Amino acid sequence: MSQKLSDTILEFNGSDARTVLQGQTTRNFADAAKGSLLEGAFCDLKGRVIADFCAVIASDDCILLRTNAEVATSLSSHLQKYLMFSKTKLSTSNMSVWACELDAPNETVVVTDDAVTVQRSANLAEVWTRENSVPTSALSPDVYRIRRLEQGDAKLTSETVGKYLPQDLNYDINGRVDFNKGCYTGQEIIARLHFRGEPKRRLRLLSLASYEDIAPGEKVLNAEGKSIGSVIEAVASDDGTLCLCEVVIDVDNQGPHILGQTAVASDRQQF
Repeated sequence: MSQKLSDTILEFNGSDARTVLQGQTTRNFADAAKGSLLEGAFCDLKGRVIADFCAVIASDDCILLRTNAEVATSLSSHLQKYLMFSKTKLSTSNMSVWACELDAPNETVVVTDDAVTVQRSANLAEVWTRENSVPTSALSPDVYRIRRLEQGDAKLTSETVGKYLPQDLNYDINGRVDFNKGCYTGQEIIARLHFRGEPKRRLRLLSLASYEDIAPGEKVLNAEGKSIGSVIEAVASDDGTLCLCEVVIDVDNQGPHILGQTAVASDRQQF
């Protein structure tokens, strides 16, 4: 039976919603039109990602923001000090998140009173519904996770909060960081790496020949047993285990291993 995803929708209501998110995220909320979709990250002062998000500008005074349920509570607590003197209230919505097979152009957003549909790719969408109603063509969380990992869609869990720069997760090359928007928490470090440095690690989809229960943050080791990266997410597939990892650029030459198993570049990678 299809199940809802382990995500939470946070709801920002008030005239300052854009201002708060403008100063705390990697995306430009100030210029986003009603109905816009923005994906990005909240970062700490060291530029490390503390939550990823997918946000929809539902109206001039309402922004809906989807993030992993594991980090939603800590993110809400983190934002309270910035909301304290603003004209915006943050609450947890009663909406549920589902993955569905729907055909529409990429990044199409449809907002109604009962649901929000976010098209992720040509035939894959997220549907955020109220009252726990189950949309048609809903996929299981594991099927959706496989398709997400194939596309390089890195999402944080409680185990990986604060461990990665946006560049480690490819956020700088898939449109999740706006380098022209101005200041936000962590911006100086993120911008310095972008303009003056070179990322030492990037996302790669690796696979293991058999199934392993791999926790987020598990180390990727080279042939000499030295750490060369870590697992962002892993999921069982029909031919073993798929692992979305942040690893050194030349990982293919390092003889990577995860939990003692040889890890090879997956031909499922679409990014």
